Amino acid sequence: MAYQYRALTADEIEILTAGASRATDWTKVLVKSGFSPSAIRNCEFSGDIAIGSIGNELNPADNIPRQSGLFNARLHNVIVGDNCHLANIHGWLSNLKLGDSVIIENCGTISCTEATSFGNGCEIEVLNEGGGRELKITSRTSAQIAYLNTLYRDRRALVRALDKIAEDYSEGIKSTTASIGNNTRIQNCTVIKNVKIGEAAILDGAKSLINGTVDSTGAAPTNIGSDVIAENFIIQQGASVKDGAMLANTLVGEGSRIGKQFSAENSAFFANCEGFHSEACSILAGPYTVTHHRSTLLIAGMFSFFNAGSATNQSNHMYKLGPVHQGILERGSKTGSGSYLLWPARVGAFSAVMGKHSANFDTSDFPFSYVDIFKGRSTLIPGMNFFTVGTLRDGLKWPQRDRRQNDDKLDLLIFDVLSPFTAQKMLRGKKIMQELYEKTVKGQESIVYKAIHIKRLLLKTCPRYYQMALDMYFGDLLVRHMEALAAGDFAKGFGASEPEGETGTGDWVDVNGLLCRQSRLDRLLQEIESGQVKSFDELQEKLKNIHSAYGADEWNWYLSIFSELHGKELSAATKEDVNGILDFWQKASRKYLNLVANDAKKEFEGNVRTGYGIDGNQAEDFSAVRGNYEDNSFIRQLNQLVVEMEQRYETAKKIIRKNM
Repeated sequence: MAYQYRALTADEIEILTAGASRATDWTKVLVKSGFSPSAIRNCEFSGDIAIGSIGNELNPADNIPRQSGLFNARLHNVIVGDNCHLANIHGWLSNLKLGDSVIIENCGTISCTEATSFGNGCEIEVLNEGGGRELKITSRTSAQIAYLNTLYRDRRALVRALDKIAEDYSEGIKSTTASIGNNTRIQNCTVIKNVKIGEAAILDGAKSLINGTVDSTGAAPTNIGSDVIAENFIIQQGASVKDGAMLANTLVGEGSRIGKQFSAENSAFFANCEGFHSEACSILAGPYTVTHHRSTLLIAGMFSFFNAGSATNQSNHMYKLGPVHQGILERGSKTGSGSYLLWPARVGAFSAVMGKHSANFDTSDFPFSYVDIFKGRSTLIPGMNFFTVGTLRDGLKWPQRDRRQNDDKLDLLIFDVLSPFTAQKMLRGKKIMQELYEKTVKGQESIVYKAIHIKRLLLKTCPRYYQMALDMYFGDLLVRHMEALAAGDFAKGFGASEPEGETGTGDWVDVNGLLCRQSRLDRLLQEIESGQVKSFDELQEKLKNIHSAYGADEWNWYLSIFSELHGKELSAATKEDVNGILDFWQKASRKYLNLVANDAKKEFEGNVRTGYGIDGNQAEDFSAVRGNYEDNSFIRQLNQLVVEMEQRYETAKKIIRKNM
């Protein structure tokens, strides 16, 4: 870099001095060709200074033109890129490397005070406030890496290897100089110390940022807003943290939004999370974890695709050995207003929790359920949440609400509501209920399974709900496969496994948003433990391979489950067998979409109109505010799903008639 710069001339020093600028040693101030000394006024220079081309007009994203230059600023050991605008710095800019077209205005001190990794490698006590699941956060930490590092603590070699990857990465970026990327704008900030800032970031009004990374790119700029206080933090690309948020020992993932006085400590939030008003302590917030209410506390829990109702709360402290308890709400769960959970507890996927619970239950074998209170006891209604409009809306909206703009996304997500993961749980839940029903004495009101009560009659009826969902899922899998084969060699491809040739048997797991076969994940863990995977890039590539294999693995799993359920291979299925599956699929889908439509219709009928038409004309006032059922955008989307399902059914029938 030295060859790009030259020493100041005597004339330039004279112009600088006349403009009220001074330096402890002018020989240590180097400049680039295109440097204009008249674009520097009232500045103080100390240590080694390098200044790029200045004097040109800037047209930044805020549409306020500025002249590039240095005005009313103090710099110590700073490299200034081309066309930067530094103005009204009340403290010092020290030990910094600024990219091109950086704007810093009306700020206090921005400095690097020591050799630092800028929050990378900071160890946070995630998930369990009492410790034991420490995570070393970095700007490359994904939801999947955090899951492996915190949830597989029994595999000590794995944890050591993952910690080593994080430590090596952190050591590799350690520096005594903090960088600020091209086109970044920093305004009205009070203290920024030991913080690395990426390209195109906007920092406006932050109060105190200490020891952290603001990762940002032109494609996915990151925004830090007013009165933010953060220490020991990582904020990933495309995230937004503003409005008085307070973060300590916290990671904020790609596309996430934090603000409105939200506070978080020892927590990690991954892609597209939202945290407003409320409080989080030691949580592992997987993708799409959302909390919006001031009275909500999330503590010592793992969540993903989760929505917290107002006044949601948990307890991890029994006043015995400290706050050592933890809980899990599996993907897609919700909590109702005022819900309370006493950890330890585990809630099955896509379940809704209502009421205050003091039982340490485990409903992970029962997805799509209601967890409620009846006569002071925690009760379970298995499968009922599958038929609600909210569950369908969630599955449709998550892919559409992915705010991540960067091409190389860290968190690898499978959005499917119905998947081998949930199907296996429903199959297991069906079997458990059938066995419990057979063992339960006639006349017994309820049974207790893993500390939660289930009414005896539900043990007979709820397996039907799971069967309907399974008929939908299995039929849809088969139809999708048939549609893919329709243009090719149907006879050769029908019932065949993918080229990899794996049977697809075995359990499936949800790795914080990534659905995959346990056996495939185990192979990756062994590779990490053996030292074959040594860096974040290598680890991310391995995880991408697992993500890419989802479709093939899902189909191979279906082939294996088909054999179990029907006593024959799919390749040996008759035309009657396949037509039967299609008919079950059509019947289940029709009934499901009808139940969802009826659930949605409740939003337009009866007591929901209370308070409308205050002086009469209730129906008209309600329609003016809420619209009507037929014109609702979701209802139109639902009707379109019905049409598409019927069309796919007829197409699949034609394929069978032609090829079997």
